[in-house]
Amino acid sequence: MKKIWQFSKKALVILAILLTMLVTLNWDKVSRLHSVITLFDKEVIVDNFSHMEQAFWTQRITKSANPFQFDYQEKSLPEAFEYQTKNISVDEFLKRRATTALLVLKNDKITFEQYYLGTKAGDNRISWSMAKSFVSVLFGMQVDAGKIDIEKTVGFYLPEMQGSGYEKVKVKHVLQMSSGVKWDENYLDFNSDINKMGRLLAMGGSLDDMTTQLESESTAGEKFHYVSMDTHVIAMILRRVTKQSLVELVQQNLWNKIGMEGDAAWITDSKDTAFALGGLNARTRDYARFGRLLLNNGRWQNEQLVSQQWIQESSSAGADYLKSGDGTLGYGYQIWLPPLAQQGEFFCVGVYGQYIYINQQQGVVIVKNSADKIFKDGYSKQETIAFFRAIVMSLQQQSLAHSNLNR
Repeated sequence: MKKIWQFSKKALVILAILLTMLVTLNWDKVSRLHSVITLFDKEVIVDNFSHMEQAFWTQRITKSANPFQFDYQEKSLPEAFEYQTKNISVDEFLKRRATTALLVLKNDKITFEQYYLGTKAGDNRISWSMAKSFVSVLFGMQVDAGKIDIEKTVGFYLPEMQGSGYEKVKVKHVLQMSSGVKWDENYLDFNSDINKMGRLLAMGGSLDDMTTQLESESTAGEKFHYVSMDTHVIAMILRRVTKQSLVELVQQNLWNKIGMEGDAAWITDSKDTAFALGGLNARTRDYARFGRLLLNNGRWQNEQLVSQQWIQESSSAGADYLKSGDGTLGYGYQIWLPPLAQQGEFFCVGVYGQYIYINQQQGVVIVKNSADKIFKDGYSKQETIAFFRAIVMSLQQQSLAHSNLNR
């Protein structure tokens, strides 16, 4: 018995040494995996969303040498707004939705800018799926240049997709999130596809390889089904036709062009391939600059960076199943439409409450960043749009009151 115990003790010591060596040799991977698994924990989520470079590989995007400067004209927010017949306090809403930043821009003037929960103006905030709209604009530039035809299939541009669910799908349908590819986007399910992808990023896998393994679930172009990996396929086509990385493209065609004030970072996999569907980290004011580009239909100062046609198509429903309705959202090319959308009213959105809202008729851009752990309550987007619309109405009323005083 004594010999057995001595043997077991030695075996445990050897096992402990082997485990220690394994962890030491793969410490970066273990650390990143732990960061990914605990990324959304209540105690750390706010800080994590401003320090994503600590959990993932990233590539730097350099600020503009000549940042575009906004003017300021301070206006108050409404005290409350209506949603589903309820009168909701703005202060309560901002707190309940774990808001970290709110910026309101009207006619090139910042009318409101505030940072919350200990965050600062200089923080680089994770975009999550707002990044999809950045990819759409970059994609539109190549469509404008004649390098991409959205009526062709994914397989035409990416032969490696042969046999996958994407091979015979039109590029247009991938843009519209109607690829028909099987995908589980449930962020609250540890074993969902989107969470498996997060662990793949942490452990050093290839996002490109993952796309080739996805299968078809339904006929493309018949129904909306949100598949985040659709955006990665769009980015793969972009990289293929331009022979540039997504980070190079965003640096040359956006950061250098529209006067971004801060260095940004884009999350990548271990192969330096950008996490196209949600990996941009930038300042709130720089998200507002991108919103200004969308507000002006792709025109920045005296230069048309992406065609007005592309912005209008991207912010419109191209099929009946993509239209917004009473209480329901619509979709364009990687850009969302609010319920009963007005002409020129659309938004970019990311999980946990990231928004860039555009109202072209009223000249308004609103950026909201958050760490909203209850964002999956079934009505977060609709409630937030009601808040944004209340801000637009309040600005109209304040302008009218100011005009009446000066008569």
